[in-house]
Amino acid sequence: MNTKQVEELTGITRQNIRYYERQNLLEPVRDSGNAYRDYSEEDVRRLKLIKMLRMLDMPIKEIEQVLNKQASLKEAVAKQQESLTAQQRQLRAAIEICAGIRKEKSEITSADVWLEKMESMAKGGDSFAKIVDDYKQAVEEARSSKFSFYLDQTVNTAGELEKAIQQYAEGQHRKFEMVRAGMYPEFLLDGDLYTAARTIERDSETKELKTQIVCSRKGNGIIKKEGAKNRKRKMLFQGIYSVAANICRHRFKSILNVAISMTTVIVLIFYLGSLASARQQFAQLPEALPVRAVIMNATGELNSSLLIRQQVLDFVYGSPYIWKVQETAELVGHIQTGENMPEGDPYPDEFQILGINCPEVVYDRAQKEIDWSEGWTWDRFLNEKKACIVGKTFLEENNVEIGDSISFSLEHYQFEDLGNRLKRAALKPEELEVVGTVDDSEAVLPAVIVPVNAVKQIYKENDKAYFASSLSFTVKEPMKLNELKQELREVGLSSVVPELTVSNAGSALRMEDDVFIQAAVELEKNILLLGTFFPFILLIVLLAGYLVPHLLLQSRRSEYAIMRALGMSRKHCTILLFAEHIFLAMTGGGIGAIMGAVCSTVDVTTTAAVWLLYLCCHMLGAAVAMWMFGKMSVTAVLSHRD
Repeated sequence: MNTKQVEELTGITRQNIRYYERQNLLEPVRDSGNAYRDYSEEDVRRLKLIKMLRMLDMPIKEIEQVLNKQASLKEAVAKQQESLTAQQRQLRAAIEICAGIRKEKSEITSADVWLEKMESMAKGGDSFAKIVDDYKQAVEEARSSKFSFYLDQTVNTAGELEKAIQQYAEGQHRKFEMVRAGMYPEFLLDGDLYTAARTIERDSETKELKTQIVCSRKGNGIIKKEGAKNRKRKMLFQGIYSVAANICRHRFKSILNVAISMTTVIVLIFYLGSLASARQQFAQLPEALPVRAVIMNATGELNSSLLIRQQVLDFVYGSPYIWKVQETAELVGHIQTGENMPEGDPYPDEFQILGINCPEVVYDRAQKEIDWSEGWTWDRFLNEKKACIVGKTFLEENNVEIGDSISFSLEHYQFEDLGNRLKRAALKPEELEVVGTVDDSEAVLPAVIVPVNAVKQIYKENDKAYFASSLSFTVKEPMKLNELKQELREVGLSSVVPELTVSNAGSALRMEDDVFIQAAVELEKNILLLGTFFPFILLIVLLAGYLVPHLLLQSRRSEYAIMRALGMSRKHCTILLFAEHIFLAMTGGGIGAIMGAVCSTVDVTTTAAVWLLYLCCHMLGAAVAMWMFGKMSVTAVLSHRD
């Protein structure tokens, strides 16, 4: 509930409620939004108790003890009853003396006579005011306004000084709270604001150094930390109001400032968006335009039915620049049945057996589905050495079913003793299990497909040097094409030369990198060009951050001078004007950032970074403009001489 409601419930004025708060008898919570007091039912109960005890003339200190549970209510009331009884006796005796003095006919009263009578009455049990209380009150006031204490050790740092004052307060059972630390700290002691200073002296007897700490109360009233907070909050609200009022009063200039900020941020976002997009395209270029390489014969006429050396294979599989390698190995097969094949059969006595290292070599998985034997998959098949996949036509013509084993007579290709031509040589027969079939009615496919590792094993069992029949791969890091080409030349692969003699040796390399290189060069040019402009754009933003406040402030020189003449400090005026420009820049930049994010391909993080970059540049430029603006002569402006 608010203060007005509490006044109605308790009958206590607003001023008294504030006074009790300053005396630490009441501490209502504050609304986090507007800092208004929000009194609870417990606060109302405390106020009613305070009112009752104050109406009994109980001192504030004793009421505080009751509220803090340091003394019970009955004990405090009993003590107050004794005090009131003593006051009653004192008042009765004083009233009697006053009445006697009034009855005297003479205007001249003898103080000696009446003092003698008062002393006689005091001996008889009556009571009068104790004049020693005047001295005690003066001593207490002096003690509370200034006091000092000594320490046996020296105090050299602000932390040691604060600790010493806190220990003294605890020893005196006084409430301590630091307001501003330092070698001349400010602190609250029982709600009063004090400042402290230290002096170092040498003891006359022990000759050792000791420290005297002198504490002096600041001001005549009780200064509360809560009050300081309220003043700061009030100043903040006043500053916000002043900024808003200035923006409304100079609305056209404010709109111009917002428009400039918005346009600048939009341009920055599109610029950085273009730069980020170019860099992203450059980073994704290897995936968008993959560079493929194929091993061919020297003339570039053949890319299959070749003999490719093991040295080349070892390099390709071991290079960090290469991935997605596709390798095949060709064999010639014959079925060992002893029966003649029907006339016109698409698979005569001999047929092709092709070893592969991945399905993509011969099959497009989106179009060709393998009918696997139970438990078989491509991963298992490529790691087996006694399995094969055959076409359905081949199965039908040879009366074979999936899951059967077929015995093959094998031949392989090798170079003739003289020249580069190929010849066939026999290998040991091999028995392979049919683990899958494929429909070969609509495409020309090898009759039998085996894992390339199975072919390598057959060569090893026959003590023959293995040669691959075809080899192609994708360049993993196209940005390092030159290094890759150099290493490929070192293993014996040269460029295609059509004029050379036709052979089946896999000794040349065809790299399909023309499109990639052209695209990469263009993107690099764009990135370099955009990057070159960045320092100039940053400089333009900094200049805009200086020029815009500088130009807009020129027409407000008289306003600034009047504010200074009315007693507002230079710092306060500068902060208000600076806050006004920064708020407008934040608003305009925020609108531009939102528009840029909606219209551009830049993500939210980049947009926020652009907004912060612009804001920092604008703050730096505005700070310089405000510093230059504050150097003008207020007197000259007011006298119209500046």
